[in-house]
Amino acid sequence: MSDEDKSKGGQAAVIIGGLGLVASIPVILIGCMAVVQQEDQAAVGSCSVVVSTNEKSGENKLVGVPNGWGPLVEDAAEEAGLPAAVAAAQLKQESNWDPNAGSSAGARGIGQFMPEAWAEYGDGGDITDPHDSIAAYGRYMKALKAQVEPLSDGDANELVRLTLAAYNAGAGAVEQHNGVPPYPETQNYVKTILGGGQDNFSADCEAPAGGKAWDGDLGDGEWTMPLPGGSFTSGYGPRNVPGIPAWAQNHVGVDISAGGGAPVIAPADMTVIGTLKNDHCVMTKMDADPGFAFGFCHLRSLDLDKGAKLKRGDEIGIEGGWMGGNPNGAAEHLHLELYKPNCGGAKDGGMNTPYDGCNLDPQPIMKEKGAWPE
Repeated sequence: MSDEDKSKGGQAAVIIGGLGLVASIPVILIGCMAVVQQEDQAAVGSCSVVVSTNEKSGENKLVGVPNGWGPLVEDAAEEAGLPAAVAAAQLKQESNWDPNAGSSAGARGIGQFMPEAWAEYGDGGDITDPHDSIAAYGRYMKALKAQVEPLSDGDANELVRLTLAAYNAGAGAVEQHNGVPPYPETQNYVKTILGGGQDNFSADCEAPAGGKAWDGDLGDGEWTMPLPGGSFTSGYGPRNVPGIPAWAQNHVGVDISAGGGAPVIAPADMTVIGTLKNDHCVMTKMDADPGFAFGFCHLRSLDLDKGAKLKRGDEIGIEGGWMGGNPNGAAEHLHLELYKPNCGGAKDGGMNTPYDGCNLDPQPIMKEKGAWPE
């Protein structure tokens, strides 16, 4: 982000201490159009279900906070009106829980406050005292949240994203762009904090507000990883990849690769609702509620017919590179899409297709259901 962009952000841009700011994601073009886009470690990590020992934890039970500071983080999150897992992920990102952390710009403490901001939000406390710094963080984030709340249109998920963006780029920049600013640093910062909250601080792997792809019930039980042994290679959403058309820059699924030739399996009991021959996609719908629809694309061949019944773990096809009618149009990988229940073509008994307005980010849902790559 340029100095000019930061200057538009107002006070929040001054508070950023320079710790924890995340560089843009490197993108590598593989084959014809396939993309391997390695995410930040915080966004890639795999959460595991553990038991929370914090009595105050409710939704998004908080774990993983060191030194017994969990209750302090929960209190600060409550003050700010943010999920506790998000607050924990942000504090870790900014200071790695070091009370004496400092930046070249002059920010100090766990909350990484500049002197001017500490004077306003520190309430006369000690900037290196975790109790004082974490509490001040809560007060500051509450102020930021109130400033950008009118832009959220009552959407709790969006409000969390806007608040994080305001911390990174400044509330003025959020207001100027009427949303998360189009700065790669800021967009990646928001994504990293939300992913880190789910991966590292949520006891039940639940996506916190701001990181939810679907607000409804995800249904009972865990799912199976659809490409056993695979690794996450490219995420959902906007990207900037040389050599592919503009429409494809909005990636409406996630890519997982096992190196080619691995079996793709059903993550849950589901029914085949159709196929897309151009990119060799098998389109399915879950048999159980909430009835998400899936797309499993770039398979080597299409061997299932509409109406075929699949049990969890049944083979759908083989990981391939079929794209645009070309069997070698991409490096071999699985492109996985997830769709809102009863949306688009699936609502009338048909099937969903990419870019029909029903796509969901599979990553937070697959993590919560225990089906994300380790």
